Amino acid sequence: MYQSEKVELQAKIAVILGRVSSKPQEDGYSIDGQINKGRDYCARKGLKVIQEYTFHESSTRGCRPKFFEMIKFIEKQKEPVALICDKVDRLQRSFKEAPIIERLRKSGKLEIHLMTEQQILHQNSTSQELMLYNFFVMMAQNYTDNLSDNINRSHTEMIRQGRVFTKLRVGYKRSESNNKDIIIDDSYAFLIRKLFVEYSTGLYSIDEMCEKAKDWGLINRKTGKPFDRSNIAKILADEFYIGIEIVNKGKKNEVRYNHIYPHLISDELFEKCRKVREGKGHNHSNKSKDMSYNLFKGMIKCKNCGCTVTPEPPKKGKYIYLRPKPKNGCNCKQINETVANKLVEDTLKSMTIPEDVLEMYLDKLKQRFETQQHNEILQQKLKKQDSDNAKKRLERLLDLYLAEDIDIETYKTKKAEIDKEIDLLENQIANFDNNIEEVHISQKYLLEV
Repeated sequence: MYQSEKVELQAKIAVILGRVSSKPQEDGYSIDGQINKGRDYCARKGLKVIQEYTFHESSTRGCRPKFFEMIKFIEKQKEPVALICDKVDRLQRSFKEAPIIERLRKSGKLEIHLMTEQQILHQNSTSQELMLYNFFVMMAQNYTDNLSDNINRSHTEMIRQGRVFTKLRVGYKRSESNNKDIIIDDSYAFLIRKLFVEYSTGLYSIDEMCEKAKDWGLINRKTGKPFDRSNIAKILADEFYIGIEIVNKGKKNEVRYNHIYPHLISDELFEKCRKVREGKGHNHSNKSKDMSYNLFKGMIKCKNCGCTVTPEPPKKGKYIYLRPKPKNGCNCKQINETVANKLVEDTLKSMTIPEDVLEMYLDKLKQRFETQQHNEILQQKLKKQDSDNAKKRLERLLDLYLAEDIDIETYKTKKAEIDKEIDLLENQIANFDNNIEEVHISQKYLLEV
């Protein structure tokens, strides 16, 4: 709809708006196309461009900071401003901004020029012109609503199939042959397994695991920087690694379901880490609080009355005393921790293990670990053979279908059964990797002791 020639427009200066709502649009030609089109329009209309706003921002979600930055700029001008838009959905896709735009339009501060719709809204626009503009906004909102409905239907179907639509977890990647498939990323998966295994021992805090991950070379591929504490904590609490996806976590519409992709760790290992996180494991790391004076807490009792001798924090950082709570008139006295330490040290020094016995024990320990590791590797090889055989059966099934020896329904049913079998075998193989890693770590700690 063209603007009536009888109406004399007031704006002599212009602001050009170029907006995209998605990253692919931003990386393409869309914004440049909008701005160049706006510049040509202003040249034809004799408008002086005083500002150009280009941004990647949704018009239906969030508070639209760039949009309101533009509105404030227009409000500061001392004369009417023509806002140049390619079309109405670049400015708004809902009516939530309508009161702001209407206030500026009615005051004569703002003219809205829609190039594609060939419409200009100004202070004296007729009811028919306003109705047409509102119709354009309504159509833009309807497009967004339909898009949202389609996305929700797509997400519902993906949940039914056990597929995910959230961002990839560390340790996984898209398959090169089929972008919809998610597979284990071997270059990162072993580091994630190692992260879980080491943390499950209860010997390290999240901060210490963060440092370990940094030393191992576990970095964020997008930023090229090591993961910070919150990232490591999120990884260690993510149930995706044991086959569970959670959508809208912590919200009323939270959905939990089993995904179809390979598991990176075993349920048992994840449970161990959960207990450590919740303080049910034996986490010996405590950097945040000095508990050194509790060395003998709950360990010493009076041999006469049986009362517990309790360590007390040092006064002025000098001495630590172990104070009893006498029972039945017992005259047991406090003892300096240094004295207690000396008594324990002398006792431990008197306890020695003969060298030949120690060497024999270490040999037996190594043999036990080697046998366990050998069994794990053997079982893993057998599972890999089963997995390879299942994949060959899948190929033969496809050949039968292509040769029209079986119908489509039979093919789908059999394929689903074999796919499930392969997924189970792949998860078992991954669990063997976890078990072997746990054997290595256990052996290392025991030998150090």
